[in-house]
Amino acid sequence: MTLKKKILLGYGVAFAFMSVVMAWAVLNLVSLGKATDAILRENYRSILAAEHMLDALERQDSGILILLLGDARKGTFQFRENDAVFLQWLARAKDNVTIAGEAELVRSLEANYARYRQRISEVTELLGAQELSPESSLSTYQKSIYPVFINIREECAQLRNLNEGTMYAASDRAGEVARRAIWSTVSV
Repeated sequence: MTLKKKILLGYGVAFAFMSVVMAWAVLNLVSLGKATDAILRENYRSILAAEHMLDALERQDSGILILLLGDARKGTFQFRENDAVFLQWLARAKDNVTIAGEAELVRSLEANYARYRQRISEVTELLGAQELSPESSLSTYQKSIYPVFINIREECAQLRNLNEGTMYAASDRAGEVARRAIWSTVSV
């Protein structure tokens, strides 16, 4: 074999090894990309929905308190505006159930929110009929509306925390995939 053929053969073998390493690296990058995409797709939407539901719920509660303190028009407007926002994000949370326990939590949220709306309706009817004084309306709020509000707020936080925990676990798995990719590429 001539020197020229030996050199070409050496370069060919080196090129073949480089091709194998490149293919292995690309395969690992694709795997890591899928893991990262799963983290975002499965959990971030639910976290976002929970945060927006919490914000809307807090604004609704402020609207109810404004209503009970005597400004019915402003309080009712604030409640209704944020009622629509809450329901919109609740629907998004229902459409994005991806992990164990999330479906039950969203169903409970939906049921408690219906109870919350019913209690608010009952109190506003009493206010409209002039059957509640400002003092008794605040007492009614504390006994009837506030406990349901707290329950919904806690469930929204649970939904957020459940998805955050799952997202962190998925992130750890993606980190492990990345470490394996680095070591396997170095080995190859």
